[in-house]
Amino acid sequence: MDEFYVHKGDVRMYETRKRPSLLANLFKKAPVDNQDDIKRTELFQNYLTSLAKYQTDLIIVLSPKGKIISQNHGSINEFLGYSPDSSIRYKDFLTEADNRKLRKAFTDALNGQTAQHEIPVYNRDGNTIHTALTFIPIKVGSADVEGVYIIVQDHTLHKQTLNDLKLYKTHLEHAQEIAQIGSWEYTIGEEYLTCSNYFYDIFGLDKTTEQLFIDKTFQLVHPDDYEKVRTVMTNAVRKGENCIVDFRIYHGKTNEIRFLKVHAEAFWIDGAPQKIVGVVQDDTTQHFIEKQMEEAKTQSRILMDELTAGIWMKDCTSGTLEYVSKGAAELLQYPLQYLYHEPDIWERLLLPDEKAEVLNRQQWLEKGESLRHQYRVQCGDGTLKWVYDQTVPQFDDNGQLTHLFGMIVDITPEMEMQQQLDYLATHDALTALPNQRSLYKKLDELCDTSMNGNNTFALFYLDLDRFQLINDSLGYTIGDTVLKTTSTRLAGTLPAESYLARLSSNDFILLVENFSSKDAVFQLAEQLIETIEKPVTVDGYELHVTTSIGIGFYPEDGDDKFTLVESAHAALYRAKQLGKNNYQLYSVSKDIISYKNFSLEKDMRTAIEKEEFEVYFQPQVETSTGIIQGAEALIRWNHAEWGLVSPGEFIPLAEENHLIHQIGDWVIEHVCKQLRKWKDKGYTLRPIAINVSPIRFIKKGLVEFVSSMLNKYDIPAKYVELEITEGSMLKNEPVVLNTLKELRDLGISIAIDDFGTGHSSLTYIQQFSADTIKIDKSFIQDITAENSSGAAITSSVLHLARGMEMKVVAEGVEEYEQLEFLNQHECDEVQGYLFSKPVPLESFEQMLETGYLKPAKPRVCKVPCEERRKFFRLKFPSALLGEMMILAINERKVNLGSADVLIEDISLGGIKLLTSLKLPLNSSIKLSFNITLMGEPFNLTGELVWKNVAKGDTFHYGIKCSLPEADKDRLAGIINKMSVLVKLNQDIPDTPMIEESPYTYIKKHHL
Repeated sequence: MDEFYVHKGDVRMYETRKRPSLLANLFKKAPVDNQDDIKRTELFQNYLTSLAKYQTDLIIVLSPKGKIISQNHGSINEFLGYSPDSSIRYKDFLTEADNRKLRKAFTDALNGQTAQHEIPVYNRDGNTIHTALTFIPIKVGSADVEGVYIIVQDHTLHKQTLNDLKLYKTHLEHAQEIAQIGSWEYTIGEEYLTCSNYFYDIFGLDKTTEQLFIDKTFQLVHPDDYEKVRTVMTNAVRKGENCIVDFRIYHGKTNEIRFLKVHAEAFWIDGAPQKIVGVVQDDTTQHFIEKQMEEAKTQSRILMDELTAGIWMKDCTSGTLEYVSKGAAELLQYPLQYLYHEPDIWERLLLPDEKAEVLNRQQWLEKGESLRHQYRVQCGDGTLKWVYDQTVPQFDDNGQLTHLFGMIVDITPEMEMQQQLDYLATHDALTALPNQRSLYKKLDELCDTSMNGNNTFALFYLDLDRFQLINDSLGYTIGDTVLKTTSTRLAGTLPAESYLARLSSNDFILLVENFSSKDAVFQLAEQLIETIEKPVTVDGYELHVTTSIGIGFYPEDGDDKFTLVESAHAALYRAKQLGKNNYQLYSVSKDIISYKNFSLEKDMRTAIEKEEFEVYFQPQVETSTGIIQGAEALIRWNHAEWGLVSPGEFIPLAEENHLIHQIGDWVIEHVCKQLRKWKDKGYTLRPIAINVSPIRFIKKGLVEFVSSMLNKYDIPAKYVELEITEGSMLKNEPVVLNTLKELRDLGISIAIDDFGTGHSSLTYIQQFSADTIKIDKSFIQDITAENSSGAAITSSVLHLARGMEMKVVAEGVEEYEQLEFLNQHECDEVQGYLFSKPVPLESFEQMLETGYLKPAKPRVCKVPCEERRKFFRLKFPSALLGEMMILAINERKVNLGSADVLIEDISLGGIKLLTSLKLPLNSSIKLSFNITLMGEPFNLTGELVWKNVAKGDTFHYGIKCSLPEADKDRLAGIINKMSVLVKLNQDIPDTPMIEESPYTYIKKHHL
């Protein structure tokens, strides 16, 4: 399409006429004749037009739902004095009446009607901004409205000027009229435009079809502007250039000249421009105002004198000022006549440190370029002011500079506001500490070896423990006060060469340079912990806040900002895992546990989006008969690397990262959906109990969500039971009580979970009106123990529940003797491994079909008559301390550091170890073990082959190992020597065995 859209028959050639310049004669003392005077008047008005400062309007594109899709420059946040990423409610800046007006305007625009309003709003500093807003529908042809343009104009200065310019009220009212805009779209390769309704009005065309041939619009272009418009549009089509072009047309209906401005943007597909999308604005009103000004030269001079801006004109030939407005005298604080007599005074007002730079820019004028810049001046009264200076050069026919036209405006308030905005952009609004943007800039500087050489520094990553509970239970106002108090305390504890920033929410980063030793860094960490854990009193609440700290050192733990922050964050996770309120170093935290937590946190959001979680069901059976009465829904995560992950591992991470609400709501919906499926399959429905996080009871919306799920899946409320932990009842008691009452009003059953482990109170039990008490498994497992109080406590709870007409479910029933005790004491239902562990959906459906379960028979371990192992296995007299590393996961090599484990026996074919680590039982994980036997080091590589649950939260693992033949021979000799020592009951030398119970050792050392 070589000629773009212009057909050969439509090509028109126009002659250009060179206009003589009248600027040389513009300000002569006496006109030559009347014709010359008219031309001088016209040129003077053109000069005034060149001084006008064009301000591009803010155009916002909204979706039909009111969501901001695009803004052509800046943002509405910046318009109101906020940073772009601030979260604000725009309706708070409007009166209710204006809110209604704008909502109606938005609705009208969605219905295809353009609406215009002038609305006063208040910016961040409380100052009034007079805004003009135009709501324009975005539609293609006669199709439905796809969105809404809002054109936002700041008319504040214009409003102020109107009060001083009453003689020209008509002109200024026209200048304040909101620009009318039409939208259009041109698909390259086609011959027509797709236009909005107002596009037809601008060009004076009748809308007969949804599409308009592009030739039709070009036939209306003024002959003098035709080639310019054609060239710009051709470049847009061929080169994909964005464009802005001003031109004239003959209106299709009135034949009058209209002045238009087009903004167009090219859209690329597969490396080539495919579509041109743009808007056209009718600027005729502005040109009408200029024409009116041409007819009132004298009045315009008066107008300029009334403006607060300084207007001036200088004859470059004589060096004299031919005109200076009163606004310049008022701005510079010098008499008007003095300015006329001292045309070079401006140079003397410049500050010495800026003078050379400002004067150098004047050279641009001699090259024909307009000059726009800002600088400071010292006024006649001694004050310093920021001024915006716009200067336009004028040349004669010989290319000689003849005149300079200029305007200066006092922008001191704007500059002060900009400085405030710059501060807000680099500082946290709540604590006044540097924000993430400033922190990363500081880290870039510290990590720049060209500036700091081999300088080292420490990075502290601080996180307030369980801070979200303060926000959820006491409100964000109290939470913010705690954050401010904490930041003040931290700042008062820091050494001289340190830098403290608030990263986000309750996370802080501290940088310490030039520390004397690492011991000094550790002492500082302890001081920070002690400082933060001092009680904070807010609104009568005495709050005890603690912090966990992760520490990384530059450059050993990371030589760039992101790596160093991630290293400290990994150390922070280790501190959290070790019970919080402590500090850990990255160098000793880069282990398997930290990596696992990091992996789980990283993948958790994706798991929610992809629904990688599963719900297992643990049956609750009638104690005396084994008939299934219901089940407890327990969430599991089948992680790609770590296998089936229990809630105990990922729920704390979800709470820390504020994802617990999404996970909890997912379980509630999943259970309701499954109940519906069982109902459709004809199963007899049984109540399903769901654990709900204590935070969820405090957060608004739980009742509404549960109600919506019951209605969505048409499930009676009696089949859903929500379990609340005893401890959570005491948190924000009125809120929890009200939520529970509303849930019970829906028909939902309420169970008190882990009863007896929290703050048991008969008053709370009575107030909460729970339907079920679930006795914690710690009491059930203690029933058969000698000299324990478990039996007495359990029988007392059962008696109490009968008196209050509450159902009792005993958790953790694993032994037949426990079942007999509970049956004798008339416990309603039991739940535990004796009947079934938590099972996946398919297994539980099989149980529902049967309807009842039998208690498992005790397992009898039979010792085989002969040894079936390939290699002799040596059982250590005490557990051996070893080091385990993960070499690869799913055939992907990893470098995770190590974790200490306890090894109970060894052979040439493998080892048996004890640890609290939860590892998936699959061969995709490759392991490595470093051990020392009788002073000799060994490295064994292997994979998991079996896994058993040990005591508490520990596990036994069987590892199949492989060794080079030379190491096998060496290990065989060591095992033989150790076997002899074991038989002789002698100590095994140079072998790191522990002296205490392995379970105690694991708990003490967090293995």
